[in-house]
Amino acid sequence: MFKRLKTLSELVVLPHSVFALPFALASLLAATGGKPPVRILVWVVVCMVLARTAAMAYNRLVDADMDALNPRTKNRPLPSGRMTPNQVRLVAAVSGFLFVLASGRLNPLCFKLSPLALGVVFFYSHTKRFTWASHLFLGLALGIAPPAAWAAATGSLSPSPLLLTAAVVCFVAGFDILYAAQDAAFDRNHGLRSFVVRWGGRNALWASRILHIVMLGFLSLFGHRLDFPAFYQAGVGAIGAVLFYLHLTQYHWNPAEGSLRVKSALMAVNGWVAVLYFLNVGASLWLF
Repeated sequence: MFKRLKTLSELVVLPHSVFALPFALASLLAATGGKPPVRILVWVVVCMVLARTAAMAYNRLVDADMDALNPRTKNRPLPSGRMTPNQVRLVAAVSGFLFVLASGRLNPLCFKLSPLALGVVFFYSHTKRFTWASHLFLGLALGIAPPAAWAAATGSLSPSPLLLTAAVVCFVAGFDILYAAQDAAFDRNHGLRSFVVRWGGRNALWASRILHIVMLGFLSLFGHRLDFPAFYQAGVGAIGAVLFYLHLTQYHWNPAEGSLRVKSALMAVNGWVAVLYFLNVGASLWLF
């Protein structure tokens, strides 16, 4: 049983839930003045885990043919044979169904919008086949989490969490552009699209920098709109300093090799950036 759970966790890359969950919880805190009801908090987390599990299982099915050819991904559970396509289909279907049911435990609006949310996160899996802007679609798939959490808390939609959506789109696309650089040669040879394939490594690095700068602007606007204390804006500045450090020391264009190099554990580092933002929102509401 432990081995099966470990394989399932590997299939959906469970630790990567950290990219969207902190922003969803930050939105939930903002919508409730830092005091979310325990029931709402629990169901929001359940919905986030189920939606992401369904999305990742579906993604693995869509990418199964390419994952089997790519040396970096050929040992994933599906191409390596540790899980069968039918098992992965079952994970996607059951997780998606349970997500819709769990959304109904929040309020009628969340229940009605849950199929649309699944459609958005499923659609991302196809975008690399036809557009170099697939990184932005990945950002959107994760960026719907803040408005969803806001709707869970209030039973209504609001423009405010859309600023967090825009921030998440920029944040995720900014580091996913760099992440895609490791597969640039493979993607180019197999007709897959990415920013690096279309525009090159040097431009990808600059696009990542610009997206992360714009992200900080949206985070600042979110705090301004909700009249957060000055501490919040200082926290956004601290996040900016972390991102500046990463871009300065960890992401490099090598002119001699004509390649983009990433020194840090890209996913882990950016996951901590998301956690830092959640802590900033929490501290702003709880301490000030």
